[in-house]
Amino acid sequence: MINKRYKDIFNSFIYKGEKTPFSIGTLVVFALCFILLIVATFTQIPIPIPYFVNSEAGLFEFKTLLYNPQICAMILCIYLLKRTYSYFLFALYLIVGIFIAPIFVFGFGLEVFQSYLFGYFLGFGFAIFIAGSIFNLAHTLKARLLGSILGVVSIHLTGIVYCFILALFNVIDFSLLSPIYATVTGSKIFYDITFSILIMLLAPYIKNVFWLCMKPKLERNKSKNIGVRS
Repeated sequence: MINKRYKDIFNSFIYKGEKTPFSIGTLVVFALCFILLIVATFTQIPIPIPYFVNSEAGLFEFKTLLYNPQICAMILCIYLLKRTYSYFLFALYLIVGIFIAPIFVFGFGLEVFQSYLFGYFLGFGFAIFIAGSIFNLAHTLKARLLGSILGVVSIHLTGIVYCFILALFNVIDFSLLSPIYATVTGSKIFYDITFSILIMLLAPYIKNVFWLCMKPKLERNKSKNIGVRS
């Protein structure tokens, strides 16, 4: 039947948890993810946050939180590229940021290792392993949500530990740890988790669009032949 024919063709192009192939399309998506990370690094999204001026009278005002979506962007990249290609993305971003161009907000060159923000960037490596492993295990909403939450938490925990190590070696003062944690982690981890969850709800649709070009040409030809034989 013609309906079954087109249904088979459509289903053949839907991502079902397959391994990320090496293809021209994958390299294109890889490049787009790299650009996304750079753009997200220097993006500040204003979010109005209500706070009470007079709690007894119920009066409140709004203050603006400038939210940086880099962590959310990384979680999305991990889902799109999976674990192996995400490690290549992380390594490329690190090499470019240290030796080639100032794509880090916390400095350029070897001096980045002395920045307390660098620990949060190193957390991307742990997020790739944790979230990437979960994304590889199952192609379900539960896996996406669990992977995104644990990925965000691992990034912040790595940043916290790195700051403490810097303080131990007198790179930063111990008195700065509390304000750093309050500013960089604080409420930001809540927004990172919230926006990562929202992104994971949309991620399968984004992946299906990119999957059309990521699939090897041979597999795409097989998909077309399904329609011809039907």
